[in-house]
Amino acid sequence: MLQTFLGAGILALTVLAFFDRRARLHGRRLLRAPAVTPTVLRAATILVFVLSTLLIAPALFPRLRTGLFAFCSICPIGTVAQGEAISPSEFAGAFLLACWYYAATVIPLFIVASLLSGLLIVKSHHIKVRGIFGSFALAAVLPVCSCGVIPLAKTIIDRGGTGPRDGLIFLATAPLLSPIIILLGIEILGGGYVLVRIVTSFIIAIVIAFVVRPFLLTSPAGHVPGGASGSCAVGAGTASAVGAGDHGGSVLAAGRNMFTSLIAYVLYGIVLGSLVVAAVPADYVGTIVKSGVFSLAAAAVVGVPINMCAGEEILLVGPLVGMGLSMGHAITFSLASTGICAGSLPLLNAVLGRRATIIMAVVYLALPFLLGLLINAIQLGAAIGPEPF
Repeated sequence: MLQTFLGAGILALTVLAFFDRRARLHGRRLLRAPAVTPTVLRAATILVFVLSTLLIAPALFPRLRTGLFAFCSICPIGTVAQGEAISPSEFAGAFLLACWYYAATVIPLFIVASLLSGLLIVKSHHIKVRGIFGSFALAAVLPVCSCGVIPLAKTIIDRGGTGPRDGLIFLATAPLLSPIIILLGIEILGGGYVLVRIVTSFIIAIVIAFVVRPFLLTSPAGHVPGGASGSCAVGAGTASAVGAGDHGGSVLAAGRNMFTSLIAYVLYGIVLGSLVVAAVPADYVGTIVKSGVFSLAAAAVVGVPINMCAGEEILLVGPLVGMGLSMGHAITFSLASTGICAGSLPLLNAVLGRRATIIMAVVYLALPFLLGLLINAIQLGAAIGPEPF
């Protein structure tokens, strides 16, 4: 009951944020931050960042979770979606429960990512993320999901020069690879799966970098899509970024500005992702991810809208692989379900633009399917082992 009530609060906050952004377009505001001294604001910011870091720690241990949609160790969201039909009231309850569980994981992670983004903004002259391989390697060691990586990727994209390319590689790689995914993959599916996942993740990152880049949103300096404060010139060759305009050299201020500029889109994504969680039963996903060409395509299609992160997809396909699922199917579902999800689409739309977001979603639908076909055709799993591939 408490979680459902908290979920209703998240939904109400999302609706309020939506109407506040609409009001800003007409020069009005519904939400105003309380007037506090700089010292109090700084202390509050530090406290929020510290608490958020503590809250995301359980998410680093996927084995503590239960169910397909268990976002953290204390959130058994796998009990939300059941295999049988549910009534409208049950669906509403599942949706509100999902809103809370989703927010409880995504928002703390996004806060920490915003702080890291503030560090990149303020220390940009000392912290260089350059080059295809450098961006890929750095993203692969960060335990973030498709939502949490966006502030960091945007900061890199806004640097100009090779920033858009490097930022897109960073954006594409971070959800696909992490130390957790690699270690969990070795333990459950074997080293061959991990090796293939690293290679296919690199292929997807390169394709996204060069295919999506021409469609990146370009806007005049000082304008953010949807009326957000701050400056935004994604891909326009400037060094400006959301949250970078008024930080006074403070990492905390830059991170706070990044968070406040994008949090509304995070809330939109939480509500959208929660609708998918409540509507798609966990058992149904398991029946789709099975052998066959058509099920391979279905694995990509169903993988894109749902939210998988930090090895959840490995825990799902592990038992299926033991029943004969091919490596191609395992890789297709893993890439499609972690690279992008319904919850990240509003934020991607705000940062990259509508056309770039659509192209990126299409890549995540098509490329994992094609890579899965290739892997199955050459019987790569059988060639590099170990069992059950």
